[in-house]
Amino acid sequence: MTAVPAPLFAVAPAPSGDVLRVLVVDDNASVLRFLAAAFGANACLVSQASTAEQALELLRGERFDLVVSDIKMPGLSGLDLLRAVKGRQPGTPVVLITGAPSVSSAVFGLRYGAYDYLPKPFSVKEIQELLHRLRCDQREGRSQAFPAGLTEELDRRQFGVEVLFRIGELALGGIDPSTFIETVLGYTMQSLRADGALIILREEDGTFKATRRGQPVLLGELSSALQGAFESLLATGGREARPLAAGPGLAAIAALVPGLGNSMGVLCLARDAKVGAFLPDEQELLLGYARTTAVALQKILLRESLEQNLVDTIAAFVNAIESKDVYLKGHSARVSLYSGEIGTVMGMSEADVLVLGRAGMLHDLGKLVMLDSILRKPGKLTPEEYGLIQMHPGVGDRILQPLKFLVPESRAVRHHHERYDGRGYPDGLRGEEIPPLARVVTVADAFDAMTSDRPYRGAMPLAAAREELLRVSGTQVDPTVVAAFAAIPISRLDEVSARYHERRGTVDNPAPLGETVVCAQAEAVVTA
Repeated sequence: MTAVPAPLFAVAPAPSGDVLRVLVVDDNASVLRFLAAAFGANACLVSQASTAEQALELLRGERFDLVVSDIKMPGLSGLDLLRAVKGRQPGTPVVLITGAPSVSSAVFGLRYGAYDYLPKPFSVKEIQELLHRLRCDQREGRSQAFPAGLTEELDRRQFGVEVLFRIGELALGGIDPSTFIETVLGYTMQSLRADGALIILREEDGTFKATRRGQPVLLGELSSALQGAFESLLATGGREARPLAAGPGLAAIAALVPGLGNSMGVLCLARDAKVGAFLPDEQELLLGYARTTAVALQKILLRESLEQNLVDTIAAFVNAIESKDVYLKGHSARVSLYSGEIGTVMGMSEADVLVLGRAGMLHDLGKLVMLDSILRKPGKLTPEEYGLIQMHPGVGDRILQPLKFLVPESRAVRHHHERYDGRGYPDGLRGEEIPPLARVVTVADAFDAMTSDRPYRGAMPLAAAREELLRVSGTQVDPTVVAAFAAIPISRLDEVSARYHERRGTVDNPAPLGETVVCAQAEAVVTA
């Protein structure tokens, strides 16, 4: 009788409902196949990525119960991926694979909430033990708390957005171009934790001028990396920042500084690779800095008014961030339009209507520093998560405060989640205590939240959402503002609502406004 060989992977049955969604990441194809087979044989639905960048794309659209990643990979490392995952989904366990454990990687992993390490070579038994422990933790409700590095991560994001406005504020102060560039480099290095920075700009006579900050050796390597990538950088047309292939031990990144009709120059940064590669959100910030620098510098040179151009540039940055999420795309732009419509019906001055438009565009600025896992969570928020969400109006206010010409907008941003009955946040203002412009943005924000698709529900019909606002008029929202909103023709509301919407759904029995908003990201007026 011929013996049947034992299977390479013994299938371990999991309890009902215990199937885990696992993302495995490794640049070694054979290791990746082994991981996929080993986890798949132990009641896991496995997704694979050969780079951290691919893993981040998968994480953008899916939630996983476990991420397992090699540390050393080309491009973003496993430690970079850990920081990115914890910045998006703090409760997702991340296991790091390492061939040579080090004190620095262990400390980093602990600070950013690594669940465990798998030292190479590892066996199927070790994977089974890992899964058993994870399932036990889940069944017993031992979820991972927010990692120690989360506060630092949120502070970093907030300062990063603040720098956009600081760059604009510099230009408003009548500063000379050379001092402006030096200060921009300082802000950019501080925000993105760079050890060296280089900005090359085209002069009026067609020559180029370079401004540098950092160690000469590092800047030399940065210049060489830029030369090798300049053609590919030009091909982006200024639409994205690009990592550069710098020397060993360095991470580098660059973005075009757009000009009138062609590129004005390029902004480059480098830092010690021990800090980590530049993550996607840092690339977005560098792109924003380059664009804001271009607008500010052009206005300094031409001695023209900068205010509206600066707001337009920041609005474009907000739109670009929102456009990456199908559920949020165009939200701020629509709130801006609704707010202007309401102000016009109420007979506000042209200046106030302009402020309303700006405030509507900037009202969720503070959410740019929030965690994606909270903003996109399909279920009810935990008290800790809800506490973080309640911070976003204050964060937006603090970001805007340096720009004195945006004081009215900053007050509307801070108070657009106050309730007319005093049960809102962040300050619990009531009735007439709430700034008038904030009361308008509140109604516009609530209406767009209800009439837009979200991960946890479909969009309400426009008429139903308007009726819901009338129902809570005088308790949650200002009755005068709601009355003005109700006077806007439904055809005009439909025209605004259709802008930027890639998908529209409806629900036959929409939840009341309170349930709709509290269930998710508290994105309209109601708090509970």
